[in-house]
Amino acid sequence: MAVTTLKPGTAKELKKLFAMLLGSIGETLGSLVNKPITVRPVDPEVRDVESFLTVVARPCAVARGALDKGFAGKSFLTLIEVPDAVAMAGLLMMTPEDVIGQRRTKGVIEGEDAEAFGELGNVLYSGLGNVLREQLANIDVRYQDFGVVKPGVDKDGILGSDELFVYGFRMKVGEYPESTGAVAVDRATAEAWNKGPLELGSAEAAANAPAKEAGPATAARPDDDGLESIPAAPIRGTLAAFVLQPDAFRMLRRSCRRVGLELRRHGRGEVPNPAAHKNELVLLDVPPGEERRFDWCRRIKELTESTKVVLLIHHPSRQRVTQAFLSKADAILGFPCEEMQLSQKLGALLPAGGAPAPAAPTPGTPPPAAS
Repeated sequence: MAVTTLKPGTAKELKKLFAMLLGSIGETLGSLVNKPITVRPVDPEVRDVESFLTVVARPCAVARGALDKGFAGKSFLTLIEVPDAVAMAGLLMMTPEDVIGQRRTKGVIEGEDAEAFGELGNVLYSGLGNVLREQLANIDVRYQDFGVVKPGVDKDGILGSDELFVYGFRMKVGEYPESTGAVAVDRATAEAWNKGPLELGSAEAAANAPAKEAGPATAARPDDDGLESIPAAPIRGTLAAFVLQPDAFRMLRRSCRRVGLELRRHGRGEVPNPAAHKNELVLLDVPPGEERRFDWCRRIKELTESTKVVLLIHHPSRQRVTQAFLSKADAILGFPCEEMQLSQKLGALLPAGGAPAPAAPTPGTPPPAAS
């Protein structure tokens, strides 16, 4: 096919959606590896796979997400240059910087780096799914697998065979050099999200048009998740958040604004110091595999009764809820949940004015069994 870009002024809503998705990529990956990550979108294109592979300048790790519900059978593709994929995998595993540098130079993602990149993919698509569900109807996405493409070569066929809507970006991970990448879906899916066909410019216009960057992606900033639409309640206390999942943190920000809590986020590797949270609320996000957080809760409650602890349990089971009760949590909530449920749990632990008052712990109601 002739290489074409979208006509000026075409698909503004689709471009806005993909800018939000790129913003989610920067925030999600940055929170995981504890490094600033900027993602700057460039003009989108429509290309067939063969044409797309001609513009892949360097080997890229491709995290493939499986779309679901109304778009079952379709894929969402995220391409990240291998050196950056290796760097983020190493940062996630707290690999020494000199070792990360050596692995970046090799230009191959394998072994523990490949395994860690899969973990990045899981959380990445959790964040992307949050954006898609907020903006579109009858849709979901989950991480499926990953592969590697090289200039002109897709050995495993991970890009599929459909014509693609490609939204390129420039990425900078911490102090590493800026790289390129892209997100892509098949053209039919993009047109469904656009609620209309994509109007394409001519090949000549595409060749002559200067490459234009859209500036930093800011989709995950406060205004974009509706934060400013929530009236800010008077501050009544402080909440220390030990949260791993970006979608849980976004919901927590909204709840804190609604009930009047100053939110202080702690890093991925931090362990709560009970003495540092006297008279505060502490929220512990408990995804699968993070059972040590029940012990954190128990230690806080044993040493500082004035600290209220909320456990946000992902995919709750009878065993995990029992663990939460034994850890003496003041409130327990299953996740995913509605924002108002979380707001009510937090608000119930606050007095009418001021910080949480010392009181005997009152465990929350266990969430319903997961369906």
